[in-house]
Amino acid sequence: MKFVFISFSFALSLLLTAQAKVLEITEQQAASAKLSTSKVKLREGQPTLQFSGVLEADRRKAFRVAPVVDGTVINLHAVAQQRVRKGEVLARLRSNTLGQAQADYIGALARLRLASSERERLQSLWKDGIIAQNRFLEADAEYKSASAILEQNRQHLTLAGLSAKQIDALETSPSRLAEFNLISPANGVVMQSEIVTGQNLAAGETAFHVVDLSTVWVAVRIPVANLPEVNLGAAAKVQVATRGSKPYQGLLQAIDGEVDKESQTISGRIVVKNHDAALRPGMYAQIEIAAAPLKHLMVPVSAVFRSGNQSYAFKTAGLRRFEPVAIALGKEAEGWVTVERGLAAGDEVVSSGVAELKSHWQYQGGE
Repeated sequence: MKFVFISFSFALSLLLTAQAKVLEITEQQAASAKLSTSKVKLREGQPTLQFSGVLEADRRKAFRVAPVVDGTVINLHAVAQQRVRKGEVLARLRSNTLGQAQADYIGALARLRLASSERERLQSLWKDGIIAQNRFLEADAEYKSASAILEQNRQHLTLAGLSAKQIDALETSPSRLAEFNLISPANGVVMQSEIVTGQNLAAGETAFHVVDLSTVWVAVRIPVANLPEVNLGAAAKVQVATRGSKPYQGLLQAIDGEVDKESQTISGRIVVKNHDAALRPGMYAQIEIAAAPLKHLMVPVSAVFRSGNQSYAFKTAGLRRFEPVAIALGKEAEGWVTVERGLAAGDEVVSSGVAELKSHWQYQGGE
């Protein structure tokens, strides 16, 4: 019986303590606090996740510029960090290999013209019965052979990087044989270039790296624990130091298929439009990604206050009476926060004037 008495006394003490925690304020204090309330209810929200990341060049818009044949740089028109336009000449080279291919083409063109003229002459004589058919057939075979050789030489020049217009121009302007240009494939910035005038470049050796920075990638590491909350195509906000308070908008377009075993994170890629050309590869960024939508009991973030390590909300308990209730919180979403424990649907909580209520509560002996 003694044990029962002690337990009953303990329960009564807890009840009295709980009742003592209810805060009652005067009408004047209520007016001064400018209180407003909000109902606890199920809401659908869009929480966000915070990460850090690094800007990278969009590899779909990065180009390696290299000569198709060996050559020597005779004019350098672009250097690293220079902005260039699509079609702009980056460098001019001279190549003995190309010069020989061009000379072979011109020779093949002359041979074809001669064979064509001879074929037409002999065809006319054969039709008039002046020569035998075999003479015409020999001329026809020579014409076809010359035509094939010319086409082969033309293909060599095409593979060397010459356009159809440049090849056709060899017939009328053969004075600049062996010279060719390296052209920018896009509007962008020359990110790397170490070549100098007079340098010999082998076929395929990189001369320039040109990157179109109209879009950039943001590489982000996502903890494994957050993967269920992250969806491809999710909206993202990217903040860099040079931008101030205004973020860039982007989309999460890729998530890697393999988790880093050391950090237990997985890499993601956000694509951002660099509309003001202020973003540069290598910059650090703060990232906010929209998580999967959720539906849960929610209260305004403004309704929550902390005392020590515990979160509370003031639940209305009558006219100018408020009960500070310990609550467990979940994720925030657009000014609202989910409540895991402590409140039920339909409860009314104070959503503004909380700071003043808290000061009254602490003054009256609250925690």
